[in-house]
Amino acid sequence: MLEGAGITVAERAVLELLCGEPLTVPEAARRLSMKRQFVQRMAASLLAKALIEKKPNPEHRRAYFCAPTPAGRELFNAIHQRELELLHAALGDINQTEVVVALRVMTRVDAAFEELARQWGAEERG
Repeated sequence: MLEGAGITVAERAVLELLCGEPLTVPEAARRLSMKRQFVQRMAASLLAKALIEKKPNPEHRRAYFCAPTPAGRELFNAIHQRELELLHAALGDINQTEVVVALRVMTRVDAAFEELARQWGAEERG
């Protein structure tokens, strides 16, 4: 789905998140459940490709906000539209209610695994 887009799957994830709202790298890393250093590399790559830009953060001079450029937003919208078209072609018989229910279940499963990971991490440290 990203063929010819010029970005990786990880860069796409970061770009999607930033299209929702400008975030600092640490905020983006927390929301994506990824290491800050990894998200920093993805942000640096997106900056180099002029798909995101740095915006001042009035609360912190060094932790700038990352926001999509018009080109970045346009690229993400094109990728997302293509994904939707492919999903509709493959799963057109699934209605919106079923998608919402599936998303709700997946979100709960994700939250449960996040909590288990936190508990295991605390046990290993303690």
